[in-house]
Amino acid sequence: MRDYSLVKKCLAFGLLLFPVLSILAFALHFHSLPAFFHFKWTRPPYDAARLFDALAGGRGHGFVVAHFIIYLAVPFLLLTILVLSWYLLQTNQMLALLGAALGITGCLAMAGVIASWLSFAAVGHVTPEYYDGAKAALVELTKMQGILGLNTGASYCIFIGLIILAAGLMMGKQFPRVHMLLIMAGCILFIFFMDMDNWMLIGTVLLGLGLIPVAKRLRR
Repeated sequence: MRDYSLVKKCLAFGLLLFPVLSILAFALHFHSLPAFFHFKWTRPPYDAARLFDALAGGRGHGFVVAHFIIYLAVPFLLLTILVLSWYLLQTNQMLALLGAALGITGCLAMAGVIASWLSFAAVGHVTPEYYDGAKAALVELTKMQGILGLNTGASYCIFIGLIILAAGLMMGKQFPRVHMLLIMAGCILFIFFMDMDNWMLIGTVLLGLGLIPVAKRLRR
C-alpha cells in the first residue's frame, strides 16, 4: 500500500510538470514583459531567415533551450492524457477511448514536430561560405509541408482529445465543472493560436489550473 501511495504521488507531481515546464519554455520566448502583451489574432508567416541569422550568429541558445524544455514536457502531457482517460473510463468508456486515442496520436506527432525543430539548430554550425544555401534550406524545411506539416496538423489531436476527456469528466461530475472548463478553454487557445507564444502560455496556465483537482485526487 505504501508503494502504491508513492506511485500516486509521483503521478500527481508529473501531472503538473507539463504546465510548469511549458510555461517556462514559452516565457523564454519573450525578452521583456511588454513583448508578452503584444497579442495578435492571426499567425504571421514564420521568419526562418531571422532564425538562421540568430543560429549562425550564436544567438540561438534561447530557441534551443525553449524547444528542448517543451520536448521534455511531452511525456508528461501523455501522462495527463492517460490519467484523465483512466478516470473517464469508469463512467464513459467510449469517450475515454476516443479521447485517449486522439491524445496519444497527438503526443506522438508533437514529439516529432519538436524534434524536427531542434534538429534545425544544426544550421548554426555551417561555415560562412555556405550561409546562403543553408538559409535557403532552412526556409524550405520550416514550411508547413511534407512530414513537418503532417506532424504539425496531427499534433492538434492532443487538444481535441483533452477537450473530449474534460467534457466527459464534466458530464460525469467527477471533477468540478469550472476546472474542466478551464482545461477546455486552454485547449481551445492552443487550437486557434498555435505557435503564438503568449496565447499558448495563457492556455497552459488554464490547463494547469484545471488539472489541480485531478492531481489532488491522485495524491489522496
